[in-house]
Amino acid sequence: MSPSKFHSYLQIAIGTAFAAFPQFSIFSNLTIAIGGVDYIPDVCVYPHQAMNFFAPDDVRMTDLPLMAVEIVSPTQIIQEIIEKFPIYFTAGIRSCWLVIPAAQTISVYTAPTLGQVFTAPGELHDPVLDIRIPLAQIFA
Repeated sequence: MSPSKFHSYLQIAIGTAFAAFPQFSIFSNLTIAIGGVDYIPDVCVYPHQAMNFFAPDDVRMTDLPLMAVEIVSPTQIIQEIIEKFPIYFTAGIRSCWLVIPAAQTISVYTAPTLGQVFTAPGELHDPVLDIRIPLAQIFA
């Protein structure tokens, strides 16, 4: 998979949108280990963490995020992404977002088969994280 320009833009836009929520720390392309397999969601949301740049860095996270975001690139099949969600939820991730740039939609999943689609210019609501984000802020 080769991330596209839109993919890259949306990673930054989602991270920027989360700047309004100081209770969270946002990471992009962070490797998370689940059952001995490495996964790299496009964006991960953790409870706020202070960064100590003098401490050893983590290359693989075994502490899982609250939420994982997967952004569809032109070279990806949506089904391949959605098949990760049951793995994420079973491991303890509580919310997953599927971002489809061409449709300007974000589907917020709160269970493997329970998702709600939000379309720009509307407002996204993630009930697990208890946040609302105007989609115009992400798809600007």
